[in-house]
Amino acid sequence: MTKPHIVIIGTGGTIVSSGASGAQMTGYSIQGLDVRSIISAVPALAEIANIDALPLLNIGSSNIKLSDWLKLTCTINKLAEDPKIHGFVITHGTDTMEETAFFLNLTLKTEKPVVLTGSMRPATAISADGPLNLLNAVRLASSKQAWNKGVLVSLNGQIHGARDVSKTNTVSVETFCSLTSGPLGYIIGEDIDFLTQSVKPHTLSSKFHISESFKAEDFPRVEIILSHADEDGHQLERCLASKPDGIILELTGNSTVPAVVEKVVKDSEHQPAVVRASRTGSGPVTKGKAEWQEMQIIPGGTLSAQKCRILLQLALHRFGRNQKLLEKIFQTY
Repeated sequence: MTKPHIVIIGTGGTIVSSGASGAQMTGYSIQGLDVRSIISAVPALAEIANIDALPLLNIGSSNIKLSDWLKLTCTINKLAEDPKIHGFVITHGTDTMEETAFFLNLTLKTEKPVVLTGSMRPATAISADGPLNLLNAVRLASSKQAWNKGVLVSLNGQIHGARDVSKTNTVSVETFCSLTSGPLGYIIGEDIDFLTQSVKPHTLSSKFHISESFKAEDFPRVEIILSHADEDGHQLERCLASKPDGIILELTGNSTVPAVVEKVVKDSEHQPAVVRASRTGSGPVTKGKAEWQEMQIIPGGTLSAQKCRILLQLALHRFGRNQKLLEKIFQTY
């Protein structure tokens, strides 16, 4: 049987990081390793697929930028045109993995499997989790079951959809969870077991696209403002003074807008697109009070604040400031 052809794209992260000893689990850094180093440390990969390594970036994911996402999207879209390539694995830092995955989920134009993976322990650690995560990600990307499922995130033997997955723990290898929807499935040994799939638009069904001519500086600026007890609205006032194109309000509970925040939004001369998200980590943000609808504040549904930011940025870039269309997009995606 012919083995599938998988391209492993390296972007950096803990999976290629090193510590001073096998016992160092925090405070590590990237010190000369890249995706090719990790591939060579997992010879079992060659039994599953024919592998091509593409070291695209080699950074901690807290440093990832929109320009990197544009480059990654264009690279995969172009490679996916090759009928010999079955799928893609992206090694990535865990800090912003969910954001990169969601951006790709909205902008890639392929039904081929795209799987993000990484690790919570550096490559030099005792019981490093990176090698098995990489092996499982290649198994998943090699599977016909993973076609047309949207962008996937796979660590610790679980399969998650890009839309709903979040990093939920600072140090645990079981950090990635889809708190509202649950995992899509599991990888147990050689078995790929999908239990469900996302019904939200993604990849080929998404209305967003990326061109090689797009530049990061051409995209709207969208900021996130975190609400808290004893809110005084000053942070929001300063943000509005800088005239962003959009603001995500990451609010308490079911994204409750404090009275002082309502006043700041109403009184502001600059009126960006505004979306409500919840800081709770799970559950839907509903329409809420009628005055919030009158103020044209859009409920973010089950998306986290950071994913609301990506969706609003792409929507403003693609469609401009059309309030009804923006509301429809957040209901749909």
